[in-house]
Amino acid sequence: MTTRENVVASRLSKLMLSSGSGSSGGSGNQLPPSSAQVQSPTSPGEQSQSQSELNQIKRDADPQFSRFADYFVICGLDLDTGLEPDRFAGDNLHCSPLDRAYKSKPLAHYPENVPWNPFDAHGICMLSLPQGLRFRTQKHNIEPRFHSFATTREDGKRCYGFSLVFYEEIRNRNICGAIHTLQSMFITELSNGQQTHSLSRVKQDGPVSRSLPRHFKVAGQAPQSAQSYYDINKDKLYVAKSITLICQAPYAFAAQMFLKNLYRCLPRQPGAGISLESYVYNILYEVMLPQQGKSIRVYLPPTEPHLPAIALILQRPLLATELPLLDFPLRLLFKYLGVECVIQLLTCVLLENQVLLRSTDYQRLMIVGECITSLLFPFVWPHVYAPILPAALHHFLDAPVPFVMGLHAECEAAHKIGSEATLCFVDIDKKHIQLPEELPVFPHKMDFMAEIGSVLDKFEIERDRDQEPSFRNGYVGRGAGGGAGGNGSGGPGGVDAMISSCTLPTGLQATRRSKERFQQLQETVYTLSGSPGGGVVDYQPLIAHPSRIDHVPRIADFLRRKGGIRGAGSPVGSPTVSLSSSPVGIYHDVDAVDATMPVSARRSEKQKLSAVDQYYQDLRINNSVREIFLNRFVHMFHAYEYFVIYPNQARDEWISNRETLQNFDKSSFLSDQPEHHRAFLSRFLESQMFATLIDNKILAMWESHPDEQLQLFDQRVKLLRRRHGENMIAATSYEPCVLSQDSQHGFEKRLNCIDIEVTPPSEILANRAAYFRSFPLLEKGVLNQECASSSPPAPPPLGHPSTSSTLSTSPLRNPY
Repeated sequence: MTTRENVVASRLSKLMLSSGSGSSGGSGNQLPPSSAQVQSPTSPGEQSQSQSELNQIKRDADPQFSRFADYFVICGLDLDTGLEPDRFAGDNLHCSPLDRAYKSKPLAHYPENVPWNPFDAHGICMLSLPQGLRFRTQKHNIEPRFHSFATTREDGKRCYGFSLVFYEEIRNRNICGAIHTLQSMFITELSNGQQTHSLSRVKQDGPVSRSLPRHFKVAGQAPQSAQSYYDINKDKLYVAKSITLICQAPYAFAAQMFLKNLYRCLPRQPGAGISLESYVYNILYEVMLPQQGKSIRVYLPPTEPHLPAIALILQRPLLATELPLLDFPLRLLFKYLGVECVIQLLTCVLLENQVLLRSTDYQRLMIVGECITSLLFPFVWPHVYAPILPAALHHFLDAPVPFVMGLHAECEAAHKIGSEATLCFVDIDKKHIQLPEELPVFPHKMDFMAEIGSVLDKFEIERDRDQEPSFRNGYVGRGAGGGAGGNGSGGPGGVDAMISSCTLPTGLQATRRSKERFQQLQETVYTLSGSPGGGVVDYQPLIAHPSRIDHVPRIADFLRRKGGIRGAGSPVGSPTVSLSSSPVGIYHDVDAVDATMPVSARRSEKQKLSAVDQYYQDLRINNSVREIFLNRFVHMFHAYEYFVIYPNQARDEWISNRETLQNFDKSSFLSDQPEHHRAFLSRFLESQMFATLIDNKILAMWESHPDEQLQLFDQRVKLLRRRHGENMIAATSYEPCVLSQDSQHGFEKRLNCIDIEVTPPSEILANRAAYFRSFPLLEKGVLNQECASSSPPAPPPLGHPSTSSTLSTSPLRNPY
């Protein structure tokens, strides 16, 4: 961490808005304000002092790492240049003009440029409107659609974009006339037989024949053919436009809510509200990213212009003890694909196969790509990563290198996928996966799937259960869906033959009789230590000594009677630490939920969650599931340090020669592993992901600040050795994860103790337009620089929360 970052972190730690946040105990027992409320204002003197310190933090912080968004971009049709064919979309003259892609352009972006992230006009426009510029009529579905995208910069870092695509009515008669003329030419050419070859393609492909009017009789004509016919005298013509945020950190939910609600706040008639520029200025210059281990409350546009802003808490994990940020919901990954398919996909990614995703929804492509690569921790995907591959880059599919790419289902390249031996093809919409040849089985696959399924069940996540294992007579077996698709499964009852001999940890035979007993392995004990009432948590995993598992119920009952653990029905004011408190008071420890509660009742509770509350719940699910995956890698490579071959030369000499040196004793490592795991491990040890981890381990000898992901992984390995002894070499049995609740505590604490609160957006324009017919270009003068005006801001309109009730992070918003 740099000196500047140390100064910022030091000052942030002193600015706790909650009066009880500075104490060591009791913070977990107090329910914070609701997510829709604004905190009570402090005294003018205290607020003025905090205001000056917050302004100093902004000056000290590097804007590259402190700003939520770098750019706000508007892409669409440039009326000055008119219609231009999209040359990257290929030959589309056989399609109706409404089914063709046209060239889109960035109409405006704010600010003009930031030095750490130069504006890429072509790339951002191509990914904001990945299907190009499309025209529609009122007969089409023209609801706004949100999607994310990611790009990899030259330095290897990812940059994220979030785009909302919507359709606006075209009132320009020249554009309407041009579309009408193109359609007339298209119909004339078809009727004259001048497009014989293209017509045959229309008959074969089916859906593209929608472009023909009703009096044309073409075999295979789709019933929706009238949608692709534009009547200039009767139909309204709409064109695609997008608004996009370009960010360094992937806070996907906040970006999605901002863009959707900003579009809803577009004034279409005179009324209360503030200008669009005020919301955009707030997200560009006032909203700060939380530092590691910190949280910040921000305010996003409301669903209606006259409503107050929506409060949302952004948090960032502490990388020294927690997994990195993942804002995309793993809940949806398992809902889309199911547990079986996710494990198969993970195996393909770990072995660095070519992975191609296919869906009709761009956001699904992004969710699957981001989630599956996040589950690789502590390993990092080092190859080509393009979860949304635009038409202009389809030639990348021919590259003979590992990749993770996503294609829209309507593009021609998605229908020409062959059966290459190294290709993993995933159709997300159909829940179908085409695996590479000779794909080995992931170690302890069936037990691994059962553990994941138990956590998903506790969070009531709906998914395809056909291929999930179930517990029958104390053994892990197949569900009702049948086999595993030819990946080493078989034998009686569908049990995986390669792992049927694997058992749960020694001494757990008594707990293998039911799924409820299996879930006891994931419970943890929290006792109080230190001063009386201090609230200091002393974490003790129940799996520390597997031979003592029979004493778990007795210990837990003793601690509850002595007040060491609070039961599900204990009062909030008890002196114990609970993980069940949250900003909205709706979270319950999933292990403490009464098993007798009807499923319908639990589902009805789940349906009551607002979008913000569901976001917090998704973060909890992410943490629980990712800890299970990390636990697998910790058990798989808990002895890897003993096989690292450390160099005896200087750092620079080793770096120049490391491609020719052997850094890991692979043969010795494999000889200590179970035989039925060697097929997977032998191939994974040859991957670039594993080689990078070993390189980072060797580089840690010379670096004062080693790789943070490696440090966390090594820390978890030490915890495992502490439980089983330093001399353990190979774990032949399956041990579930026991640390998920421990890491959950830090997340809950950040939600309850907000470190910084940003002021809600307030008006920055002296005069704002009363209403617009379409999304307008914004005022450059107030958005291209951080200080939009030296004069005090205009008072907020009636119904908007007062800026004096919160602390501001911008000099412009100082109410004093």
